[in-house]
Formats: sequence, structure tokens, C-alpha cells
Amino acid sequence: MTRIPGLRALLILFVFVVATAAVAGCAGRGPDTPPDRGHSPAAPAPRPAIHLGTDGDRALVPGGPPLPFRVTVAGLTETQAARRVLALYIGTVPDRLQIREDGTWRDVRLQWTNEQDDDGEFAAVLPLSHRGKARKRIEFRLFTADQRRSYVDGQVPAVADTIAAQLAPARKGWVPDTHPAASASRVRLPVDPTHLAIEVPQLLRATEGGPPVEWEVRVRNVAGKLTRSGLRIAITLSPGAVGQSVSRLHWSIDQEGRWTDLTGREHVETDAFALEPGESRTVRIRIALPTGATPKNAGDLAAALSAAVSAPWWPSDPDQPSGVSLDSESTNVLADEG
Repeated sequence: MTRIPGLRALLILFVFVVATAAVAGCAGRGPDTPPDRGHSPAAPAPRPAIHLGTDGDRALVPGGPPLPFRVTVAGLTETQAARRVLALYIGTVPDRLQIREDGTWRDVRLQWTNEQDDDGEFAAVLPLSHRGKARKRIEFRLFTADQRRSYVDGQVPAVADTIAAQLAPARKGWVPDTHPAASASRVRLPVDPTHLAIEVPQLLRATEGGPPVEWEVRVRNVAGKLTRSGLRIAITLSPGAVGQSVSRLHWSIDQEGRWTDLTGREHVETDAFALEPGESRTVRIRIALPTGATPKNAGDLAAALSAAVSAPWWPSDPDQPSGVSLDSESTNVLADEG
């Protein structure tokens, strides 16, 4: 067999060159580095966070001025905001919820979260995108009713006097849950339990054709620390029986020590006044029954007097307490035999 000179040496040289190139190619990459596919991994999406707050020196007065509060949302991109809504749960009896947008206040629709029974809250649902931008700080103000929610078995409900907020997908037909999740952000409202009490006597007994009898209405600012202003006491005289008239009944109101005749009228309101905490205002009414004020077989009920306290619901200056509308207190006027 003929040997070819140098062939073995040439083969050894080729193997050495290939091995050297392979080692050099691996030198710039660690053993666990994945191959470069032309892009870097995506950064994690930000996680939204909600915070609620109120001004520390303001208190919620049932039936009083609106309480401002704010909701801040962080970590939400404009794309994410377009696909989310904000659900607010109001744990008191609201009359009106407003949002500040583009420098003006507008009403927000409120809905009850449970149509079947009373175990629910008032809630509002708002888009988290406004004019194509994500909302980051939302200003609200809440007007509440003078009549607060009844307690259950003497206990204050867990949702009472709180506002809760959570994010939800912007799906068509989505409605707020009966109660917000335990993880929902919430704030407890500082409440000043200022309210008004009306006191009237139970009965008045007047003699037909006799002297007038006097009826006193006392309104007190019985609790809290705030002055109630813009108040008016409304007095109504109504017939004591169906078909009976009060046009012949003589009655009058004491206005600053001077009696003003109201005969022929059925309703009167006092001038507006204010009540400091603990203060009261008393209004005096006189009523006289002419002979024949109670027709025969009509019983001895000649008339009924009622009193209520009212104030303008939505003041031009939201810092002035108002919005009072109390159920009237009534008194029957009985005709005694002369």
C-alpha cells in the first residue's frame, strides 16, 4: 500500500482549526444565556392602586353641607384605564353625589346594589378614562339626607358612614356587588350628628266661642358642633274631618312679639333663621274656635296643626348647611263643650 506523504499531518491540522473556532464562538456567551432572538423580554405591567381621602377639618352633617372627598388612582396606563371602571359604594343615605370635571360639578347617578331587600348600599360607576386620558385624581362631593339609615338591632351596620372604592372591568351590563370586597379601599367619614328636633304639645282643647288657646312649636339643634342656617318653620292648619273647612277658624302667629292674623289661610312659614349647637327657636300660634266650628255628628276634632322645618336643598354656597326636610309633627285641636 502506497502512503501519501503529509496527509496525516494535514488532517490533524484541520481538526485543530475547527475545535479552536468552536471554543472562540462560545467564549462570549455564558453557559445559561439563551440565544439572542432579536428582542428583550416585556416589562411587567404596573399594578393599579386606589386611595381615598377627605379634608381633616370637615365633617359630614346629615342634611347639611356637602362633604368633599377624593379618589386617587396610581399605576394605571391610559390603555388600562379605557378598559376599567371605578365603583364607589356610599355607606350612608346620599341625596346627591357630584364629580368635578372640567372645572364644574355634575351629578353622578346612584343605584341601589340589592333590589330584593335592604341589605345593600348606594353605588356609583364611573369610567376611569376621561377625554382619552386616565383619571389620576378625582374630586367628589357628597350630599346626604337628614334622615339617616336605621340601625339593625341597635347596632351600626359595618358599612355605615364609609365610602369604599374598587376597580372593575368595563363590561357591558356589569353592576356593583351587594358589598364591596374586603380588599377594597375605603375611608370612614367623620360624622357630626347634628340634627334638629321638633317639639309640639299632644293636644289642644278649645271652647267653641271661647278665648283662643296657644300652641308652641320648639325646634332645637340638639347635637353636633355646627350651626344650622337657612332654617324656616312651616305651620299648616288643616280640617279635622273630611269636608270640613278651616276658613272660619281664627288663628294667628307671634312675630317678634306682635300677633299677625292668619284667618282664611292654611299655611305660613317663618323668616329664615340660624341655630347654634344646643340653641332652640320657639314659635307661638293662637287658635280660637267660633261657635259651630265642629258640625254635628262630626266628632270633637275641630282642626289639626302641623309643623315642619325646611331649608333650600341645594345652596349656591355649598359651605352653608342646608338640605333639611323633617317629617311634620302634628297636634289635634279638640272642641270642648262650653
